[in-house]
Amino acid sequence: MKRFTEERNSPGVIKVMAANLPIILCELLQGAFQAVPDIKIVLPANDLQHLLNAAEPLPVDVILIGSSKTDSLGAVSILQSIPDVYKNARVVVLTQDPDYAEVISLFRAGAKGIFGSADLRFELLCKCIRCVHQGQIWAKNELLAHLVSSLSHPRSTNVVDRHGKPLLTTREQQVLHLLSDGLSNSELATVLKLSEHTIKNHLFRIYDKLGVSNRMEAVLYALTPRNPPPVQNRPSNPMPSNKITIIKTA
Repeated sequence: MKRFTEERNSPGVIKVMAANLPIILCELLQGAFQAVPDIKIVLPANDLQHLLNAAEPLPVDVILIGSSKTDSLGAVSILQSIPDVYKNARVVVLTQDPDYAEVISLFRAGAKGIFGSADLRFELLCKCIRCVHQGQIWAKNELLAHLVSSLSHPRSTNVVDRHGKPLLTTREQQVLHLLSDGLSNSELATVLKLSEHTIKNHLFRIYDKLGVSNRMEAVLYALTPRNPPPVQNRPSNPMPSNKITIIKTA
């Protein structure tokens, strides 16, 4: 362990802070990084509380965060809770089989790299850390392609029922649209000139109508494409009607 603390300030070395990783994986990575001259783990290693509660920053270039669907505190929440003292550090999220929705959520929350742990190759992880440290974005090609497509063709946040009728009021649609842009409750209140209490009430009604439990689920619900409402086909041989049809003539 002494080696980490002695070399972490060496020039040209990428200083990495690990947090929220599985204990065994973190220990394996610590051992593996000893053989990599340009990447070093900063101590304390894998201490999430130290990261989130840090008042004085450690010399960190890249933060490596673990993400699991069983975590009580998800990677998005961790990203949003990283203190300002680490605002210049770039974040790589190590996650299992990320889907499109998770990738979009993580990038929106500030991640610069997303690395799938299902196919964990140490050499590739080192390359990911180096690329992110140089200011690049890292993810699997197909995930990046989907992300670019989503940004190039933003979907409407208008939510309708199976008959094509709006599920939300005009004001609720405004709140949901701004929510998808990442605005906080206070920012929503400022933009819409409402109190934060009123914003919270709108959010609770939106959650209830959409059957979701939080803001991220609401945004993903709104942005998820759905089949258009079915068109009612008229019967080929309509039944005769007893109604009298009045035809106006000139």
